[in-house]
Amino acid sequence: MANANLEKNQKYCEIIESKVKLDAKPVAMKLIKTEDDLIEGYDLINEKIRHCEMVRKASLGDKFYSTIDQQMCLGGAGAIGLRDMPEKLANGEKYFSLGRFQDLETAKKLTAKLSIVEDIHWGIIYAPLDEADFEADVIEIITEPVGGMKLAQSIVYKTGEKIEPSFAGIQSLCGDAFANPYITKGVNFTLGCDGSRKAADIKDNEMTVGISSEMIEEVISGLESI
Repeated sequence: MANANLEKNQKYCEIIESKVKLDAKPVAMKLIKTEDDLIEGYDLINEKIRHCEMVRKASLGDKFYSTIDQQMCLGGAGAIGLRDMPEKLANGEKYFSLGRFQDLETAKKLTAKLSIVEDIHWGIIYAPLDEADFEADVIEIITEPVGGMKLAQSIVYKTGEKIEPSFAGIQSLCGDAFANPYITKGVNFTLGCDGSRKAADIKDNEMTVGISSEMIEEVISGLESI
């Protein structure tokens, strides 16, 4: 089964790379409930960094897994389901203190709407899509807006429905691009956040698209057709 998943992911990667402008690989990610669910061939990442940095590392060719202990950004770890969301983030205090909102009430209003995987998991696997021998929960693609346009066109080709992205300029690669598609079983487009641009080297001219396992076939089929 692992080989079938690998072949499928390699095909997906080939089609995405042929149609979408990329400087790095699409990244496959899978949440794992317990240590027993860990897939062979993946080593624990040997540093403590943010989820968005892990996505970037995988996009540049690394494959590994992480538990909560290797996640430096607690907000990111909370969004992707490795821990509860830290209280000061959940209630808006942290973002209000950073000057992101006019008052605490506005901060709370937004943080209540952030995408968060509620079920707590033991770990998460990261791999470049063409090396992933598992079915990804979410595939993240870092691309320029023209690549986002192509992906949007591939979705509307089949659905005939306008895309309604959900983002806020915070918790981008964790909340917007992972948790949102994971929860909605859909696709989400996000423009990045300060954290991912500083820590994960998401460039000024790049955005991120997260695609759920439930939608990847449709996206690939649309890409092949347009």
